[in-house]
Amino acid sequence: MAGRLRQLDLYLTAIPMRSFEHAAALRDVAQAVIVRTEFDDGTEGWGESLPRQYVTGETLDGVVDDIEQLLFPACRNLDFARPDCLSALPVSAPGGRCINAALCAVTLAVESRKRGHSTFPCRVAANVETNTEKLNVPFSGRRIHARVSGVLGSADPARTARRLRLMRLYGLRDFKLKLGLGAEIDAQNLRLVHGRLRRGIATGELTLRVDVNGGWDAATTPDRVADLVPYGVCVVEQPVFCPAGQLAELAQRCALPLMADESLLTPDDAEILSRTRQVWWNIRISKNGGLVPALALAAKAAANAIPFTVGCMVGESSILSAAQRRLLQACPPPRFVEGNYGRFLLSGDLTTRSLRFGYGGRLGVLGGPGLGVQVDRRKLQQFGRMVRTLRA
Repeated sequence: MAGRLRQLDLYLTAIPMRSFEHAAALRDVAQAVIVRTEFDDGTEGWGESLPRQYVTGETLDGVVDDIEQLLFPACRNLDFARPDCLSALPVSAPGGRCINAALCAVTLAVESRKRGHSTFPCRVAANVETNTEKLNVPFSGRRIHARVSGVLGSADPARTARRLRLMRLYGLRDFKLKLGLGAEIDAQNLRLVHGRLRRGIATGELTLRVDVNGGWDAATTPDRVADLVPYGVCVVEQPVFCPAGQLAELAQRCALPLMADESLLTPDDAEILSRTRQVWWNIRISKNGGLVPALALAAKAAANAIPFTVGCMVGESSILSAAQRRLLQACPPPRFVEGNYGRFLLSGDLTTRSLRFGYGGRLGVLGGPGLGVQVDRRKLQQFGRMVRTLRA
């Protein structure tokens, strides 16, 4: 029967990138899990995830094992021609361990089958309505109006200054500054960035937010957040690594809204966080388990008037960048967007055309079937290696 999975190939990739640092990691290589699916009707799909142990608890090797041992066995007998087929996949490992990155890679590789120009986004929107809530977010094919933010932060403030200058010349209007690199470096970066953006912040033309990547402790966070108010910061992302409930409680004691990133992994986290407007959300396709869960979170945030970011895992190839554009076509308008950095960050890519945002952070809608990009097998061989082939 058409729609049955015939084969699943797993690759590990490592693409050199421009050095990127924050409180939780220093990264100069983008490491990802790539999944290729092949179906009995001859179609194929591609998925990608970038597991981060400090985000979901997953590792590269762990994702490969979870796909082989948990997700592939659940996929073998499914009819993927059915729009609700993905609901049969497990959403966690036995004991409740998070497998969001593994789910993202597999479900993207299923949903991106090249079956027609509009099939993929429409299937995603339809699948969202099979969740416990009626989300009613149809794909419209509309333009993407949200603009990509610039992300700043370096142990060398002079480097931060150079990057900010280039981003402003390229027309970017929203900026995220990474903190947690050390008290003196953070102070220098903050003074520098605010000094160059303060007029635009005052008029509302520009925005500044900060991301601590869990580098603070709960006891000092309220005072540290208060110190950011004179700099025009609009939101403080993940100051402490903690569960959703603790972040919601901490936000009530802060002078600025907090943003949940690592504290927003599951629908249960979203339910807890939806009870307060003092916590904004960072929704990321790889972190949150794929396109359908990410779209569901965006719809829930919008329904509760919660500002949210459609974010990325630093180092995403154009496979996930394309998926992000599909998501932005279908979801309610986000407050901020991070992603589609492409060759601005990576030395190479995995697709024939490397995606990146245009002037002013603008994103164009991709045409064509599936994700709208074509994986280049030569580039995949250059930057990666096949580690498993699973046959149904």
